Amino acid sequence: MLTEKRIRDAKPGPKAAILWDSSIKGLGVKIQPGGSKVYVLSYRIDGRKRQATLARVGELSLADARKRAGAEMVRIREGDADPLQRRQERKDAPTVADAFNRFLGPFSERRIANGRLTETTRSEYAKQARKYVLPALGSRKVASVTRGDVEALVEPMPGPTRNRVLAVVSRLMNVCETWEWRPQHSNPARGVERAKENVRRRVLSPAEMTALADALDGLSGAHPVAAAALKIAALSGLRISEVLEFRWENVDAETGRVHLPRTKTGERDHDLPQAAMAILATLPHVHGNPWCFASKAGAHVQRRQAGVVFRKAAAAAGIEDARVHDLRRTLATRAAAAGLSAFALRDMLGWKDLAMPARYVQLAGETAREHRLSIGDAIAADMGADHA
Repeated sequence: MLTEKRIRDAKPGPKAAILWDSSIKGLGVKIQPGGSKVYVLSYRIDGRKRQATLARVGELSLADARKRAGAEMVRIREGDADPLQRRQERKDAPTVADAFNRFLGPFSERRIANGRLTETTRSEYAKQARKYVLPALGSRKVASVTRGDVEALVEPMPGPTRNRVLAVVSRLMNVCETWEWRPQHSNPARGVERAKENVRRRVLSPAEMTALADALDGLSGAHPVAAAALKIAALSGLRISEVLEFRWENVDAETGRVHLPRTKTGERDHDLPQAAMAILATLPHVHGNPWCFASKAGAHVQRRQAGVVFRKAAAAAGIEDARVHDLRRTLATRAAAAGLSAFALRDMLGWKDLAMPARYVQLAGETAREHRLSIGDAIAADMGADHA
């Protein structure tokens, strides 16, 4: 029978030897010629004899080793995978890096082909993964990632970055559940507190829009296609990514309407103002290139290039703290100030729900307050101080 003293006093020989326990059948201590000692379990699966290592002596007490051996024997008799097979499965289990390779590769490609994901979104996922997630968790097994791991990952991050990384991790882990790489409803990002972000409210004033248009005209010689795309984004309120993906086959010059096969809210049509159609009419049709804002052979101007041209124009116009998306915000805010409801804005600019258009109605309400006060003062003047 094994005892702690017998295990401690056992000396190595020229060959590996096993001291068997009489209390738990199949449990033994294997002593290697080099002197290392491990608890082992001998058992049979389908008539075949197998031996698995449970732990090093010193990692478990003899009493704990007996408990583990007994539990393993119960599982084996009940038909569970044997310890060696479970160990191999754990060794072969996918890592977070494996999950991202599949997620950003075949999985995303299918979703992009089905119109369920944009290339821009996939690029953003890849950026967050390479910069933040993979250095910290890439070698971890997907099934072993805990909420504590996710909290430690995002703890030092500023608010916007924290929220983006949490969104990526949460999306990946949800997909891993569908692949059965994690237990269902075990997403470790669920419940991790998101940071509160300040809502960006920047809109361009009429004077800034005039200055920006002049600056874009000045850049039209060096960047004619990107400058045209930015002007149409300002005139239409479309996202710059949507504008850059205009195809000639989807533009109806007679109706002034463009068909958008892929947007954040799915397929839809958008009416363009006459000024935008006039800009489109100046663009060349490049042979073999289906895009209105054609770049190199077969491609269109990329969002990054449009951003560079926008920043140059803003700097030339003396406009500070401006981003391309502020063009969309400016149009939406002015539309709300003109009296459009949140429902009308949603349909006009293509949002999934009322959250974003309601925000613009609120922004317009601040402008409306200024009008209410100034008009009230004017009427008070008309009425005279005695009656006001």
